[in-house]
Amino acid sequence: MLILLAACSSARPSPSASQPPPAAAVSPTPSQGSLTLTSTTFADEGDIPARYGQKPFRVETAPNSFFACDNPQESQNISPALNWTNVPPKAKSLVLIAADQMSYAYPNAAADAVFSHWIVYNIPPSSAGLPEGGPVPAGSVQGVNDYPAPYDAGYGGPCPPSGEKHLYILTLYALDTLLDLPAGTKMDAVQGAFRGHILAQAELKVYYTGQ
Repeated sequence: MLILLAACSSARPSPSASQPPPAAAVSPTPSQGSLTLTSTTFADEGDIPARYGQKPFRVETAPNSFFACDNPQESQNISPALNWTNVPPKAKSLVLIAADQMSYAYPNAAADAVFSHWIVYNIPPSSAGLPEGGPVPAGSVQGVNDYPAPYDAGYGGPCPPSGEKHLYILTLYALDTLLDLPAGTKMDAVQGAFRGHILAQAELKVYYTGQ
């Protein structure tokens, strides 16, 4: 996935399942318009360019067990540029989550099984987006994605197995609260913390095919 932006490995790990989706968003009033999320990096339902994919790596996660990303050398793990508009006036913070929807590539996977690629929370509601390659706005906090350390910090670009096309959904949430969570929190804990606090949400769907 950006996510954004997925899981990848010559020795593919079991997908990590997320908690059930947060409570349904409360739609903003018509005068506000709807929260929107766009990118100059890719179009909704478009493809993620290779340079935004995870850098190739190989990590031993257990004795004789490896997690590998076999992306081409042009993949530089650059976070995409994102922009948003119509943040609800009562919003206290924004959250961005990018995750690979595993059931798209693997129909037998659970419908809520995902591989997380980017989690950013406590984004100031006054911000208008995220620049390509960062940094995130002052005050924002980044969680950890589902790659093994040290590749789990911040943005982790897509890296599905060769020939596989994966679907990544980037979701922006406007919340009525700040999240009292430390840096490095996993996606499931972030989702659990903001359940019941969503004022509005918007998403982008994008694809990446393993090289």
